[in-house]
Amino acid sequence: MKKALIISITFSTLLLTVVFYLLLTVKGSGNANVVLAKQSTNEKKSCCSEIGSSKVSENSIYQLESVWKTEAGKKIMLHNLKGKKQIMAMVFTSCTYACPLIVNDMKKIESQIKRDDVNFLLISIDPKRDTPETLMQYAKNNKLDMKRWHLLTGDENSISELAAVLGFKYKKEPDGSFSHSNIINVLNEAGEVAYQHFGLNQDTQDVLDELQKL
Repeated sequence: MKKALIISITFSTLLLTVVFYLLLTVKGSGNANVVLAKQSTNEKKSCCSEIGSSKVSENSIYQLESVWKTEAGKKIMLHNLKGKKQIMAMVFTSCTYACPLIVNDMKKIESQIKRDDVNFLLISIDPKRDTPETLMQYAKNNKLDMKRWHLLTGDENSISELAAVLGFKYKKEPDGSFSHSNIINVLNEAGEVAYQHFGLNQDTQDVLDELQKL
């Protein structure tokens, strides 16, 4: 009787040990699955983060799909300028008053910038007269450093679309000239308007201050 009781207790103890071991195994497997799930989730986030970083902001001029020509006659899209800050203005080369002052203010800004992550951009609002050859001659006449400056011309629809995005107003006059807003835009690397400088012959320190924040 006593021997049978001892055997029964021993068997029960063995059975409990096996059950406990199985429980530990199942629990460990579940934890492993959780770890793998977390790793998979992290990898997916990393992937999506990289994809998201290449998207163009809805507030960027680089989302526009218009095609432009440079002063060298090369076709480009605005997003080709992505990666550097841009000091940018809309002008026309035959302008005899406001535009020369705007360009002069931009050159003042350039003279005070030593960093190489800032470029300068002029976009013509006069596509009929401002051909690539005209833009190139304008750059030479104004002694623009073509390592830092880009001059673009496009069709009327592209120009009006960009002007609307920037809040730039212009109107063609009977004599072929244009009345227009006087704005120097500061664009960040993503093509978003970070700041706008209004007026002519104004102190441009505000533009330099805004650049420092970018």
